[in-house]
Amino acid sequence: MSTLTWLAAALVAVGAYPAYRFVRRSWRFRATATVVAVVTAQVLGLAVVLLGVVLLPRPDLVGVGWFALLLAATVVPLALGDAVQSAGRRPARVAVAVVAGALAAGVIGVAAVPAFAQPVVAGRAIPVTEKTLADGYQLAVSIPPTASGFQARAAHLFVPPGWLRDPSGTRPVVEMMMGQPGSPTLGATLDALHSLGDDRLDQAPFVLVVDQLGAIDENPPCADVPGSSLATYLQKDVPAWIDANLPASRDRADRVIAGFSHGGECAAYLGAEFPQSWGAVIDISGPDKPGEYRPTLTRTKYFGGSQTAYEETWPANVLASRDYPEPMVGIFVAGEQDAHFRPQVEDTATAAEDAGWTVTYWAVPGAGHSSPTLTKGLATGYNQLIGAWVQTGATSAGERFLCTADQTPRSCGLTQAAAVGGTVAIVDLSALAVFLMVALSLFFARRGVALRRARPSLDD
Repeated sequence: MSTLTWLAAALVAVGAYPAYRFVRRSWRFRATATVVAVVTAQVLGLAVVLLGVVLLPRPDLVGVGWFALLLAATVVPLALGDAVQSAGRRPARVAVAVVAGALAAGVIGVAAVPAFAQPVVAGRAIPVTEKTLADGYQLAVSIPPTASGFQARAAHLFVPPGWLRDPSGTRPVVEMMMGQPGSPTLGATLDALHSLGDDRLDQAPFVLVVDQLGAIDENPPCADVPGSSLATYLQKDVPAWIDANLPASRDRADRVIAGFSHGGECAAYLGAEFPQSWGAVIDISGPDKPGEYRPTLTRTKYFGGSQTAYEETWPANVLASRDYPEPMVGIFVAGEQDAHFRPQVEDTATAAEDAGWTVTYWAVPGAGHSSPTLTKGLATGYNQLIGAWVQTGATSAGERFLCTADQTPRSCGLTQAAAVGGTVAIVDLSALAVFLMVALSLFFARRGVALRRARPSLDD
């Protein structure tokens, strides 16, 4: 059981005796003070709940904890009332009241802790509105090239709505790269996630689209070569920034490197070369080598004319030269009508399968080297990975007690408070009705006995 459950159970146990004494006094028809105390306690408890809805940063995250708060607000006045009535005569009852008060403080503290969870990403507080709860949030971030010195353009980050509903946990993260020429934008990622439906969107990972080009007209290899330390930027600087700025899982199975075209070749190379950093690769329409459309220029410009050094960076060659003792997932997608890049993707996928990876390959029907291939390829990759993450518990939909997905924190908190208040009112009225029925039954039963005893004397 949770800490809150144990504290609530202990509070009930400690408060049982003072409650019994109040009930016993009420049983003797001296119920006025007891009823006033209970009703006043419940009203004050409801006032505390409403105050929490107004003042707490995330009242929607208290959830069933509202019941524990009201329990504390009920038990403590009963215990204090018993202590006051017994003061000077029964010190033990005063001690019970003190213990009940301490437990109540613990219950209130534990129940209120989730309400202070703030969605902060990269040092920025993310607004929690109806829109962001439905669609997530996007922001541009700057990733310093501390280890590499690589001058990248601003990256763009997607914050999933499911995490905004419950920002107390972590999420998987995808490091994504677009093609050349291109810019690090989120358009294709958002189209892919929305195409999967609200459930998958809620369970989505953080997606960080980074710049692996440096400029729209550059075409560097993803390896560290003279004049460029792009591999260090993507494998060290970006993950270090993620660890320092995102509530992201540190499990390699929850880390993904992904890309399209130039970015797809980068993803395949980096996943093959640095399997300790990522547990999955999404390669969409990626070439089988850096600068494949101008290999002579690429070899001369970046590898000093060395064919051997050049070939060492080809993803299939890296895959063939290494062992992969830990599980690796490879998702490879190409357009069915992409006669140029589809065979290259197939070769890389085959090399990954030969290396022991768990490989998925799909040729998108009727598509070429185009946006539909990118969007459908990302949708395929995200759908497969999110499904696996849901099973392992790495992600969740961010469900909130009694609330709809797009309710704001205040609105959701008010819904919860209303449900709690209504439940408490029903319980109080039911208990009062039972008490009155039992009391009246006993009253008339005793009166009947008294009348029967008096009748013989009247007959005489």
